[in-house]
Parts: sequence; structure tokens; C-alpha cells
Amino acid sequence: MAAQFEKVFNMQGFDKGQNPRWQMVPVGGDRYMALRGGAGLTVTSSDTSVLTVTEITHAQIPAHGERMALQASDRIFKMHGVGKGNARLQAKSGATTAVELEVDTKNRKTVRLSFNFVHDSAGHHTTRVPASARGWVSTINYIYNGQANIFATLIHARRVDVASDLGAQVMWTSTAANEWDTVTALGDSGADMNYFLVWEYEQDATPAVDNTDAGTLGRNCIFEDHAGHAIAVTMAHELGHHLGRPDHYDAGRKIHLMHGITDERGIHLPKEDVNGMNP
Repeated sequence: MAAQFEKVFNMQGFDKGQNPRWQMVPVGGDRYMALRGGAGLTVTSSDTSVLTVTEITHAQIPAHGERMALQASDRIFKMHGVGKGNARLQAKSGATTAVELEVDTKNRKTVRLSFNFVHDSAGHHTTRVPASARGWVSTINYIYNGQANIFATLIHARRVDVASDLGAQVMWTSTAANEWDTVTALGDSGADMNYFLVWEYEQDATPAVDNTDAGTLGRNCIFEDHAGHAIAVTMAHELGHHLGRPDHYDAGRKIHLMHGITDERGIHLPKEDVNGMNP
């Protein structure tokens, strides 16, 4: 069997879909990698100013995290992020590289989130409640912390009142009376991203068809009450738009967070999304 690097923990920034395989390592933090079929190979970092590597025993693997099933013959390596950059973890036989792992080290990035629970003058209001916000942020952090070294902080979860009747649907239009502008004007100026929880939202030419769950422009997201079942995952997806990543509709990549169909997407962040969100 050819030598190959395999992940030790789930949700820790590994992308096996790349060639070579890819791993995110936090600056000042550690990640763990198994070398399978690599007996006798010498494993080194291509740049020790970016990444250092130490071989450890199975017994020395930390107890925390979602540990994968390992083979008894797997060699385990602890990678430490020394400085921001790119390096290769290389397993060699003499001068010949048998297999390597690309590594990008990432500084910690913080995004401050506020959740605004919208009520209008005619009695329309979201059914969601501020007490849910901490749970949403917890799920967002589960997705982003280990994979991208991005950490969300809850700033406010608050009611906001619109002094007009927004109607049965909050609408984005290109007109001067755009309800998007009316709602987002009430955002928290201290947040990097504002979520506005509304009863119904549409942004296309068929407002009678409920085919929009949320919309994000810049630092604002309007998010409706009917936005599927995996609410916090959809919120994490919208955060991905704030961080600069587009939707994709590739059925072969449904495990990705940025898959564009609500409740069909997964929570995996591949190399291109991590490097785009946290350059």
C-alpha cells in the first residue's frame, strides 16, 4: 500500500480532495496527522519557520475531539503552527518524497455577530427568540473554529422595531423604497455581521413563491422564519458569504457548507473556502 496522510480528528481543517492532501494548522496551535503505510520514511517540515513536526505515540494523542478510527501501524505526527504561511509535511525515503501534505497556517480570525429580531408597526414579527442566539453561535463555531481558525462572538441578541408596515414579506428590490434598506438601517454598528430575523423574505421576481431563505450583502443578512430545518448551518452558510465565498451547486460536493441548497448542504470547509475566508 502506498503511503498516505490521514486525519486523526474530524472537523480539524483537513481536505483529502486536494492533490496533495491539505491541512489547516492554527498559528500557535496543533493538528495531528496519521501516516499510513509509511514505515521507515523520514517525516519533516519543508519550512520550520512556518510548521514544526514531532512524531508521537498513539497514547499521546489528546483525548479531546472527534477521533477517527486509526490502524495500529499508523504513525502519528503532531504539527505545530509557528508562523503564518505555507509549508509541506514530507515523508521521504532518502532524497525521494513518497508522499506529502500541503499545510496552510492561519492566524485566529474573530467575527462579531449580532442578531436582530424584527417587529414592524403592523404586528408582523419573527417567531424566533433571542434566547436561541447562543445555540446558533455555538454551532457556527463548531463549523468554523477547527476548520478555519475563525471564531464567532455574540455581541447582541435584541429586538428591533421598524416604524412602518413591511407587509407579509420583507422584500429586496432595486427601488428607492427598498425594504432591505429600511431593515438593515437598524443594525448594530459594533458587529461585523448583522442577522435580521424576519417572518418572510424574498429577493426575486416571484415573491409569491417561497424560494428564498436568506440573503446576505456585505455585513447584513436577512433571514426568514421558514429557512429550513438546520437553522444554524444555514446561518453559518450565510456567514460564508459575508466572508467572501460564493454558492456552488455541484451535487458531488453536497458535503460542503457553501453548497447552495438549504438542508442539502453539509458542514465541510475545503481548502479553497478556508483560504478565501481566512487568507
